[in-house]
Order: sequence, then structure tokens, then C-alpha cells
Amino acid sequence: MTLKVRAPKFHREAPAARREALVDATLRSLREYGHEGTSIRRISRAAGVSIGLINHHFHSKSELVAAAYESMALSLQQSMRAAAEQPGQASRACLSAFFRASFSPEVLEPSVFSVWLVFWSMVMHAPEMRAVHDRTYREYRTMLESMLAALGDEGAAPPFKLRNAAIGLAALLDGLWVELSLSPSTFTAADAISLCEDWVDALCGGGLPGLALGFAEPGGADRD
Repeated sequence: MTLKVRAPKFHREAPAARREALVDATLRSLREYGHEGTSIRRISRAAGVSIGLINHHFHSKSELVAAAYESMALSLQQSMRAAAEQPGQASRACLSAFFRASFSPEVLEPSVFSVWLVFWSMVMHAPEMRAVHDRTYREYRTMLESMLAALGDEGAAPPFKLRNAAIGLAALLDGLWVELSLSPSTFTAADAISLCEDWVDALCGGGLPGLALGFAEPGGADRD
């Protein structure tokens, strides 16, 4: 007599997979309903789990939204890094690829910006969001520092203040992304990419003297 092995009706997912499903459901809810319309009950329905399971993994709605913030930020950074880090590619070409990825249709999707606005609105009053912002911004700046440092290593740019250059480039990228998301008819993604390319060209050509090593700012000593 042959025994039939019955597949179990239910299976337990790994904790990491359950957390990821909850984060994905949170992002979907934020895109559709915003922060005020996103509730633990609504997330539980979207994820197909009980409220008790959410409470097991996250102590509060703010903690869950912070996890969604970190997941989205790191995912965007990883996609941009993957576009830039091609084997055998010169540092200048890596930056160009990074700029194109930064203003790709996926990044400029209106729902991405709307969710980002929710995250930013919470940073000032939610410690969990502040911690995520500080972590992800540090990762972002480190990524830019790595690509900019390669310019110097290859002799494509004169010695410059790496940290300040990364902060300046990050501000340029973020500012253009915000304005392009708010007013897409004012300029195009190609315009934004061109402005970033011009900034790097100026850095490589010594056209940003305030970033040059040895440059002393008025009223103070040289800052590295």
C-alpha cells in the first residue's frame, strides 16, 4: 500500500520574509493612502496577516514606516550603484551612469516622490525616522565619495575636499530631483543629467576653487 504524502495546508515563513512582506504592504499603503490613511489594520489586510503578527515584528506604526523608509532608500541606492559599477568602466563614465540612473523613469515615478514626502514629514518628530535618515544619507554620501575619490585616483581631477564635494553633489542631485518631481514641465531629466555632468567637469577642471585643497575660506582656516 502506497502512502500519499499530503502537502501541509499552512507553512511558516522565515521572519525576514514576513518582515519584508509587511514592509512591502506598508509602501503600497503609503503610495495609495498617504500617512494618515495608512493604519496597522490596513497594512495587515494588504499583507494578509493578523495585526498580532505585525505587533510581533514592530512595536509601533512609526517603527514599521521607518523600516519601509530604509528599505526604499537602500533599494534605490543599490539600483543606482549597480548601474554605475560596471567592470572596467572609468570613474567618469561611472558617474555618468549614476546620473542617468538617478533621473531614470523609475526614480521619477510620482508615487516614489509622494512616499518620500511622507518620510520627510516624519523625520523631524519621529526618532526612528531620524535615525534611518541619518543612516541612509551617510550611505549615500559614502557612495558618492567613493566615485569622486576614483576621479582623483585616476588623475582626472586635481586634489579636492572629498567630503565637501560629496555633500555638494548630493545636494545638487537631490535638489534637481525634487524640482523635477514637483515641476516636470520646467526642465527635463536630460537637463538635470547635463547639469550634474557640468558640475563634475568643473570639479575636474579646477572650476570649483572652494573645493580645492589648500583653499582657505574667508574668516577661517582651510577645511578638509
